[in-house]
Amino acid sequence: MRPGPSTASGWSSRDRAAIRRLLGDVEIVPLGAGLDHRAYAVGDRLVARFGDGVEQEARLLAQIAPQLPLPVPEPVIVGAGCIVQRRIPGRPLLERPRADRVAFAPQLLEFAAAVHALEGVDAPLDDTPPEAWLDDRAGVAVPAPATRLTFIHGDLGAEHVFADGDRITGIIDWGDAAIGDPAIDLGRLMRDFGTPGDERARFYAICTALEDLDYGVPLYVENARAALAALH
Repeated sequence: MRPGPSTASGWSSRDRAAIRRLLGDVEIVPLGAGLDHRAYAVGDRLVARFGDGVEQEARLLAQIAPQLPLPVPEPVIVGAGCIVQRRIPGRPLLERPRADRVAFAPQLLEFAAAVHALEGVDAPLDDTPPEAWLDDRAGVAVPAPATRLTFIHGDLGAEHVFADGDRITGIIDWGDAAIGDPAIDLGRLMRDFGTPGDERARFYAICTALEDLDYGVPLYVENARAALAALH
């Protein structure tokens, strides 16, 4: 989920009312909004997320959390289109200079390998062909469809990796998790952390950098430009 206020005031007022029904008179601060998800900081320790599929996401997190080497959000209240989760400490690594993120690359590659090794995960199928990702500006060949699909995070960028000092404190936003091409995760790690990868990962790294370039938020644009310079 990307930063910025909710673009629908109706969502905001309904969401705030729902949070207060669940938790009482608490401080609520908008954290960000995606196409169909909204997130709010609730006090100092909780985050409330609304949107399509959040209850399924809560079930997914409960299933995968014990099997992963890094923390993921812990739902404490689920229902009525809302998850209330314990807030992950630290800040997203997207806020750090690209050169400072390199130290986290080996641990994140190990994490991605652990995610891709999970079996029997109840997640939707994403068999979108690579050509659907292609941007005319990419300047790279379209790879063949993946021959092996695995469980993937689906949006494993630096904005979703939280750290406190030199310690990764959690991987957030599992709303795009699916059974899909593992190169999608590896591409975002290549884009944001300079991890090694094959041409499939490079294809997704470039396509997602161009997507972030168009998003227009300065932090994302700066990161995308740096990534494209390194990838070309």
